[in-house]
Amino acid sequence: MLSDILNAANRYDNGIKQVKERRTHWLKKHAELKIHLKKVAEHLNNNTTYKQGFFVDTLRAFNEETNGVCNELPSITFRSGDMPMLVTFRNSLGELKEYTEEGFRISFNPIITGEVIVLLLPHHSDLNEQPAQYNTLAVINDPAAFTMDMADQIIAKGIEIAYYSSFTGMADIQKINEQAETQKSPRYTPIGFKRYETTEKTKS
Repeated sequence: MLSDILNAANRYDNGIKQVKERRTHWLKKHAELKIHLKKVAEHLNNNTTYKQGFFVDTLRAFNEETNGVCNELPSITFRSGDMPMLVTFRNSLGELKEYTEEGFRISFNPIITGEVIVLLLPHHSDLNEQPAQYNTLAVINDPAAFTMDMADQIIAKGIEIAYYSSFTGMADIQKINEQAETQKSPRYTPIGFKRYETTEKTKS
């Protein structure tokens, strides 16, 4: 019976070894992924027809109590720049209000157990009725087995999903929703404005 108890207690040792291995592999893979995603961003910045800009950020786990960072848990974020929404509001005093849509973010975030969760924060702006919610794109259980081909697939999938959260893609998703008989409501709420009835003429 004591041997059974010992075997159960030794699971902690096996568990900590797995966590350490995953974290060690992620530290190596993180550096490789950072270089790779910078090349992807550079390729997009040089070749895309619309130039919102693409960037790569390195972030560290942060503790607010001590204002300290954890070097063992670095994350990588691939993001797009902000986009003007091409609408301008002007009041009788000549004051202007323009709207900008924030870029998407695809973040590779290590968690305490050593796995890496890939999250997408879609496009959003002040015109969205609800705050933007993170979506899970992938879970990397074994960072050692993660390849740059897998990273490319995740980035491509994330950009496509992000497009439909943008004002630029909402026309497409409305068409898709109309054609889909099984879908009762749109995945995203179209952006709209309140209407104000006035006879005042304004300069365009």
